[in-house]
Amino acid sequence: MKKIAISFIGTGNYVNFFPKYYETINEYFVPECEKHFFVLTDGVFDGDLPDNITIIPTTDKYEQTPHDYAPNGWVSMIHKTIGGLYRFETIKNLKDRLKEFDWYAYIDADYYACPEVITYESFFDDTKDFFAVQHPCFTKEWTRYAGGNRPFERNSESLSCVKKEEEIDEVYLQGCLWGGKVPKVFDMVEELDRRVKVDIENDFVSKVVSSALDENHLNRYRIDYADQFHILHPSFAKPGNIPSEQFSYEAKMIHSPAYRYELLGAST
Repeated sequence: MKKIAISFIGTGNYVNFFPKYYETINEYFVPECEKHFFVLTDGVFDGDLPDNITIIPTTDKYEQTPHDYAPNGWVSMIHKTIGGLYRFETIKNLKDRLKEFDWYAYIDADYYACPEVITYESFFDDTKDFFAVQHPCFTKEWTRYAGGNRPFERNSESLSCVKKEEEIDEVYLQGCLWGGKVPKVFDMVEELDRRVKVDIENDFVSKVVSSALDENHLNRYRIDYADQFHILHPSFAKPGNIPSEQFSYEAKMIHSPAYRYELLGAST
């Protein structure tokens, strides 16, 4: 039986996503495998927890401003939180805990699995070291997609830069779902953490609002090691806050559900 480690990063009100996250992913995501959830949070859980949950008390030590959960506050939070730009440093600290696992999966907090079994064979590819999901809004399977440029970082001052001539296909990854084989995945995590910190030391912060910074670096790494990546269909990251009929497929997993801001306690 394969052993899958999943990390949930949920500080502040993001911990409110965990009940449905755990309930659905635990039941429907590769149920034939042993799964363990590593929950990095400053939240408090009452009562006994299932044996496959480990709480790792975590504070957002990098955050310089109060949480801004409003729809237009996400850029600030990406820049300053451990779930955003400092994500790779946070995950790197899990390395010693995951030695006995076969795969590591990062799944954003605002996620849940749909009520249909996702089998091991439909998700993982044993011939590849890494996996990541195609961004749903940058494919022809979204009716509003008009083609053109994907939001790679184009500024050569950043180690995440992907020049137009370096693009090798039509893939653009979303940073909400990715991972890889243990321990190989930590080679990627450590390198991405290094690149992020170089950018920070050089006072580089992306000005591409449509791109999520940590996502920039993930896409650059995938360009560098394309033959080692299994690309998941966007049905594994279907946006819950966009009308379903705008997509030409049914969801397997939902990212950014319609009730997102209600759980975050933010007015829209």
